[in-house]
Amino acid sequence: MKQLRLFSLAMLALFFITIGCNNSQQSSGQEEQTKQEAQDKKKTDKNTPELTKQWATDSIMKTPESVCYNPKKDVMYVSNIQGKSNAKDGKGFISLVTPEGEVKNLKWVTGLDAPKGMGIYEDTLYVTNVDEIVAIDIEKSKIANRYPCKNAKFANDIAINNKGVVFASDMNADRIYRLKDDNAENWLDIDKLDSPNGLFTLENNLLIGMSNSVLKVDYSGENVETLITNTGGIDGLEAAHKNYYLKSDWRGHVHLIHPDKEKQLILDTTPENINAADIDYVPGKKLLLVPTFNDNRVMAYKLNM
Repeated sequence: MKQLRLFSLAMLALFFITIGCNNSQQSSGQEEQTKQEAQDKKKTDKNTPELTKQWATDSIMKTPESVCYNPKKDVMYVSNIQGKSNAKDGKGFISLVTPEGEVKNLKWVTGLDAPKGMGIYEDTLYVTNVDEIVAIDIEKSKIANRYPCKNAKFANDIAINNKGVVFASDMNADRIYRLKDDNAENWLDIDKLDSPNGLFTLENNLLIGMSNSVLKVDYSGENVETLITNTGGIDGLEAAHKNYYLKSDWRGHVHLIHPDKEKQLILDTTPENINAADIDYVPGKKLLLVPTFNDNRVMAYKLNM
């Protein structure tokens, strides 16, 4: 009987030990599963990109306002105001910069006033110049034509669609100009336009960055809708990835914006008193290019999303 009791107690102890081990294994397995789920969720929810500074040009620019990458030539054009932002003084010029940040030709094209936004179509670089759109022959490195914008006050950014139609914003006149068939005309002049600046062209629509929103307008100019709200001020506007856009606000901030999400701050150079003017983004290089205006440089950042 005693032996039977001892055997029973041993079996009972073995039972509890087995249960304890199973519970421990189950608990450990649940913990591992929870950790994995958390990691997977973190990967899925990770929307904030990583921004890594790559280089900065020497401080030899003269109020650089806009930067535009040419994939065909693998170079960047930088518009330099030099004088006042709305002065017709002939001091403005375009610089040529390599993808590594070397200023290849500081005054590649001269004879401008206060050049700002730029865009490329085929072998022509278009740039706003206070009250006109200037066409620059890239191969010849010289001004090919000038297109006056009637009643323009502060022509600012440029965007060109896949048919070669050039759009230019005027933030002081609250209108959008269109250059088509060698004629610059007042294309969009509606109450919704509130200090329009940064432009970006999609296949069927023009995006217009304003003081606190982004409008989407089809190329007929008839269908206008608000695409993104609560953006804050917009200087440069570029597409990033899957309905995400990059926008600068001149003061020194770059945000990531999306139609269905809150804006995310990814760059802030205001503590150093460094501006962020009309940016460009090169998807193939994942390179964000930031002209620093009063800081007289262009800075480049690697963007990982």
